[in-house]
Amino acid sequence: MSLAKFTARSALSAIFVTGGLAEFKNANQLSGAVDGLLEKLPESVRSQIPEVDPSLLVKVSGGTMLTAGSLLALGIKPRLAATILAAQLVPVTLAGHPFWEKNGDEKTGEQIQFFKNLGLIGGLLVVALDGATKKK
Repeated sequence: MSLAKFTARSALSAIFVTGGLAEFKNANQLSGAVDGLLEKLPESVRSQIPEVDPSLLVKVSGGTMLTAGSLLALGIKPRLAATILAAQLVPVTLAGHPFWEKNGDEKTGEQIQFFKNLGLIGGLLVVALDGATKKK
């Protein structure tokens, strides 16, 4: 493993390790975002989702970020870890940063966070696809 790849993966994973730990510790305070996202789903979709405690979902999300972020930083199955983080970041971003529902400065702040997460997804996809194509 090269020092450059280790450094890049560690820098990318830092937000997931620290954010995952924070989600896990503060699950009760963050569970409202899960409720808000579920309420926006069509009834036909909601009826197919089993009843689960929203704080448990936040803890699972936090644990996933912490684990996959650590694996990514350490170079253990980095493509798998990056794929998991990218997939997991989509609902987290939609639930946590609905800028389209906000106005003024609040909208601007949420928009920045939304696009920051979009950039993280792009970086994770680069890692996930590393080596997936033939090199000439």
